[in-house]
Amino acid sequence: MIPERFRKAVTFSYDDGNEQDIRLVKLFNQYGVKCTFNLNSGLDNSTEWLYQGMPVRRLNLPECIDLYKGHEIAVHGTFHRNMTELSESELHEEIFSDRDRLTELFGSVPVGMAYPYGCHSQTVTECLKSAGIRYGRIVHPSHSFALQQNLLVFLPTCHHDDENLFSLAEAFLASESDERQIFYIWGHSYEFDGNHNWDRMERLLDKIAGKPDIFYGTNAEILL
Repeated sequence: MIPERFRKAVTFSYDDGNEQDIRLVKLFNQYGVKCTFNLNSGLDNSTEWLYQGMPVRRLNLPECIDLYKGHEIAVHGTFHRNMTELSESELHEEIFSDRDRLTELFGSVPVGMAYPYGCHSQTVTECLKSAGIRYGRIVHPSHSFALQQNLLVFLPTCHHDDENLFSLAEAFLASESDERQIFYIWGHSYEFDGNHNWDRMERLLDKIAGKPDIFYGTNAEILL
């Protein structure tokens, strides 16, 4: 939960554990912000796909323990399958096996998740609860900073490529609301390479980082 003395909090959420996470983590550490990385423990860099004509590869997670130190590790499905299309046993494998493998690798039990493709259902959220997962992020933007009641279907403020990103940042910084507010940004690190816009994240961090009245935490530190 946001420490009592803060009314505002900023958090980031990035999916899939791609090679570009190395550069992104360096940026986050440089600016003193925190991120939750949602990882697929059953996938590695033995396969690749194209984004904007650019090859995309995952990291080999056992080699990345130090990379993610200081940030949160969360479930993203063992094999990144659409969980609404799975049998009960397949769903269990996607959630419980990913949780257990990530626990083994990183030394702490994940309490959060990002739904692959943003797809969810009541069956999926019930399985999350039985696995001890306490929040689950979808992809539809709220364009809001308000606290949310249903953490198992949590709406981010926006994606980093949202056309409203910087106007939202300005509104967040200018807000003097007595209510607690969360600016929650999500995405995939490979998108910065594919869209040639790493400067977008650097501009955002220049704008919102280092403010004494803002708490910078992982998803779990802010939502739970």
